[in-house]
Amino acid sequence: MKKAIFCLFSLFICAGLFAQQPVVAVAPFDIIGNAVTAEEASMINDVFFVRLGNTRKVGLVNRNLVDRILREHQFQAGDWSNDNKTAELARALNADWIVQGNIRKSSNQLLIIVQFYDIKTFKFEGGTDIRIANADAAYDNMNPLVDSLIQTIASNPASTGQRQTGNTGASAYHGTWLGRSGNSTGTFIIEANKITFRTNDSYYFVISNCTWTATNNIIADTLNDFPNGFKVSGVVTDIHSGWSSVTNHLMPIYFFINKNDRNIIIFNDSPNNNSEIQRGYFWGNQFRKVQ
Repeated sequence: MKKAIFCLFSLFICAGLFAQQPVVAVAPFDIIGNAVTAEEASMINDVFFVRLGNTRKVGLVNRNLVDRILREHQFQAGDWSNDNKTAELARALNADWIVQGNIRKSSNQLLIIVQFYDIKTFKFEGGTDIRIANADAAYDNMNPLVDSLIQTIASNPASTGQRQTGNTGASAYHGTWLGRSGNSTGTFIIEANKITFRTNDSYYFVISNCTWTATNNIIADTLNDFPNGFKVSGVVTDIHSGWSSVTNHLMPIYFFINKNDRNIIIFNDSPNNNSEIQRGYFWGNQFRKVQ
């Protein structure tokens, strides 16, 4: 007998935030000379990131994800002027804006400079700077940098919303998708508000009341071919009794489409309701569209 499991999903606020607001990626601030230690630079970066997030006027790409993508693409300080490198970075981050900053000595003070770029074109859109006595003074003096970025974004609405947001773009995933894992066959039937998965040996799950939010792939093995896609949040309304133990891994789930072949997607799940972590799905995760 089918076993129905109803679970309340609690991240709709975050989904709505990213669906409606411009998304900003903050790169680690570069240290010029011996201006500060790596720990102090990280602290200054953290303060800027938190203050920017506290404005509630932008969505932010997770800093760990930004760091990881920069490492995996072997992005160096000198690459900001490399068109190929910046285009590659823009595709991987799937944001609207990127903030680049540096910290240097100026007389007996620290000079912090931030620059704002439209991530799709890498066009310079603005920048600002502050002087502070030392790294600790960042706590009390970071707001002018944040305010300048918010004003720049507000004055350039055309550069906002270039990402896939909300359900825009999600229609590319709608349809029937077939995948194989060993001798097993699995089928996804993906609709805007409902996702059904069944295997040829009668296992299944159903997720209803779906909310689609644009996101980035963070699985290293598939990141290059499947960089961008959607996080799907919802309620598991039906699942085979033999799979009841994996319910927590289905809230949320992730779909990413192949950048060169729109008829291939992969599927990641999340360990224990953790919406910030993705993992390759336990069944096998590459699917081809059949209708």
